[in-house]
Amino acid sequence: MKKITVVSPCFNEEDNVETCYETVKAIFERDLPGYAREHIFVDNASQDRTVEILRGIAAKDPSVKVVVNARNFGVYRSTFNGLRHSTGDATLCMLPVDLQDPPEHIPEFVKLWESGYDVVAGARSTREEGFVLRSARKAFYRIVNWLSDFELSPDVGEFQLIDRKVLDAVLSHNDHYPYIRGIIASV
Repeated sequence: MKKITVVSPCFNEEDNVETCYETVKAIFERDLPGYAREHIFVDNASQDRTVEILRGIAAKDPSVKVVVNARNFGVYRSTFNGLRHSTGDATLCMLPVDLQDPPEHIPEFVKLWESGYDVVAGARSTREEGFVLRSARKAFYRIVNWLSDFELSPDVGEFQLIDRKVLDAVLSHNDHYPYIRGIIASV
């Protein structure tokens, strides 16, 4: 049975971690019954009950792993740390526990992965941001794409399902401040 790993970074998310866990679990039970599930929560030194809640979930469900950082390393370093713990055939790089990215797309991502895609990326169709931020984002990606050998889409974040061989290539980068979507695009 193939295994799909979901990595969820969190910081002070006691109100969201259980909903995230239950939502992902239900999606796998309903839409992906032929796949093993691994859900890795990477806690970024939360100061609320996040870790306590996650440890309670993990005690009841062996498919859940809890990685607790000694201090707050930031969302991308925490996510990269979670990727290091993935044992899946494919890994969803980042599912925020507040479900900003819709986990309902996971079955579609898996279907595309099974059809031969090594990387399946979710793209944002809309953003809630003002003119200044939107302009800065456009300028940033224009410069990055001009300087690099590969193109980064401004609408694609870390909500990506990647094949194990892509994950292994990503993890081979020894970067203390990983820009995960850039690394994925480069491999």
